[in-house]
Amino acid sequence: MSDNLGNCLVYPQLRSDYIVLDLFNNMDFRMNVRSIIFDWDGTLAKTLDLWLEGFQRSFEKRDLTFQPNEIVSEFFYNYDKVQERYPRMDFPAVAEETRGHVHQEVHTASLYEGVQDTLNALKNKDITLSLVTSSARKLLNKGMGAHRLEEFFASTVAGDDGYGHKPDPQPFATTLERVGANASETLVIGDSHVDILAGQAIGCQTCWFAPSHNRLFHDFDHIRSIGADHEISRIRELVDLT
Repeated sequence: MSDNLGNCLVYPQLRSDYIVLDLFNNMDFRMNVRSIIFDWDGTLAKTLDLWLEGFQRSFEKRDLTFQPNEIVSEFFYNYDKVQERYPRMDFPAVAEETRGHVHQEVHTASLYEGVQDTLNALKNKDITLSLVTSSARKLLNKGMGAHRLEEFFASTVAGDDGYGHKPDPQPFATTLERVGANASETLVIGDSHVDILAGQAIGCQTCWFAPSHNRLFHDFDHIRSIGADHEISRIRELVDLT
């Protein structure tokens, strides 16, 4: 009697467990997703790099030197706190110059690898695509227009459209209503903690987009601790998830 056969005869439960495990490993665990809400900055387009460039240029004009990681941590977020930390800096002027740089150059921002192919594949699977961003409408339209992405999205909500900003779930509620989608069958994908928090708040499935390119701009440990349902490093992974 072989060892394997002996184990099956003496431990019949062990044999059944192997069968169940094999079935489990071969099951199709793709999400039940009929709708996806994308973020724009840092998810579809590499616009965060433009903001960094804008700050760098503005600081250079003022003979100020900051490392890229310092610019991100000190100036990317919580604008209202910057003047307190740097009272001798004319930060409103810096911010305006940076914003102007981004508006001027947004058409040059590259997309993350595989974005257009992924959007095509998802559309071919009859998944409704929409977008929610904190960027201004004019900036969004110019950036999307440069890559002809408008045709992929049934709805877009920009930061100045009047529906609030992430992590407020209102822009997502508005999107779901517009496209006639259920939250439970909708996936929110974004690169920031506010994308995940907003998606969780409204009851959507969530996916954190975490390419190595974004490490400069985000605290990966913090975002991972929020507990998105999925984490991907390449946008094309969405096709297999859905």
